[in-house]
Amino acid sequence: MQDKRIKIKPYFISFILIFLITLLGELVKRRLEPTNIVMFYLLAVIIAAIRWGQGPAIVTSILSVLAFDFFLIPPYFTLSVADLQYVFTFIAFLIVGIVVSTLASKTREQVIQRQKEKLQTALLNSVSHDLRTPLSSIAGSLSALLDNDAGLDDATRKELLEAAFFESEQLNRLVSNLLDMTRMEAGALKISRKACELRDVLGATLEQLKEKIGARNIRIDIPDDFPEISVDFFFMMKVFSNLIDNALKYSSADTPIDITAAALKDEVNIEIKDHGSGIPKEDLKRIFEKFYRAARTHQITGTGLGLSICKGIIEAHGGRIIAKNNPDRGAAFMITLPLH
Repeated sequence: MQDKRIKIKPYFISFILIFLITLLGELVKRRLEPTNIVMFYLLAVIIAAIRWGQGPAIVTSILSVLAFDFFLIPPYFTLSVADLQYVFTFIAFLIVGIVVSTLASKTREQVIQRQKEKLQTALLNSVSHDLRTPLSSIAGSLSALLDNDAGLDDATRKELLEAAFFESEQLNRLVSNLLDMTRMEAGALKISRKACELRDVLGATLEQLKEKIGARNIRIDIPDDFPEISVDFFFMMKVFSNLIDNALKYSSADTPIDITAAALKDEVNIEIKDHGSGIPKEDLKRIFEKFYRAARTHQITGTGLGLSICKGIIEAHGGRIIAKNNPDRGAAFMITLPLH
C-alpha cells in the first residue's frame, strides 16, 4: 500500500501544480496573452520531468492543455475553441511538452545512474577496506599461532585467539549488515511479530555485546508496568545492538549509557542515550542514509549501514526512529513503536 501511495504522489502533486497555475492564469489572463500563460504550464512540465520522470511529465502536459483550453481560452468552461490558432497552440504545446519531458527525464535518469555508480564505487571502497582489516588481522593471528618456531607462551596464544575471534565477529557483523541491506532493497525483509518483554530483548542484546561493553555502566530505566511490545525479537536485537554499539564507540569509557522507556496511550518510546560528543548538526539530517558516515568519525571503522538498517527495521514494524543531541551532552536515539 505504501509503494502504491509513493507511485501516485507525483501525479497528485502535478495535478495540484496545474491547479495553482490555472488560478494564476485566471488572475492575469486579462493582462497577458494566453500564449504567454502557456510558458507557466511548460515550466510545470519541466519540473515534473526533472523531479519524477517521463510518466508524470506527460500527464502534466495533457492536463495543462485541457486546463488551458477549458479555463483560459474562450469560450470558457468548454473544450471547444473559437479561434483556430489555439488549436495549433495546443498541438504545439503538447508536442513540446512531450519532447521536453522525454529529454528532461533522460537527463534525470543519467544523473541518477551516475549517482548510483558513485555510490557503488564508494560502497566497494568502504566494504573492501572493512573486509581487509579483519581478514588481515585474523590471518596474522592464525599465522603466528601456526608458526611452531615462534615460541609463543600460553598468554600470547590466548591473546592472538581472542583477537582472531573478535575480528571474526566484526566480519560476521559486516556481512550480516550487507545481507540485511540487500534484503531491504529487494523488499524481502520479513518481520515476524510476537509479544515480547522489552527487558528480555535488551537483556539478550547486552549479553551478545558483553565483550564490547566490558566495565561500561549501562543504566536501564523501564517502568514496572511497561507493557509487552509486538516485535520481531531477532530484528529488534539487531536494532538495539547497532545503537548500543554506536553509543559505546562515540562516548568515552568512563561515561554511562542510558536506556529508558515510556508507554503512552497507543505507542511506546525507547531512548538510547550516550554522554559523548554528540552528532554534528550538519549530519543529523543524513545520519540514517545508506553508507553515510559523519565527517568526524574517520578514525572509527564502519560502512555507514548500521543506522540505515535500524531505520528500515523500525519502519517495517510501523514505527519511527529519530536522532538528536542531548541538551547537556551526547547523542540520543528515540524509537517509537505502536503498541498494537
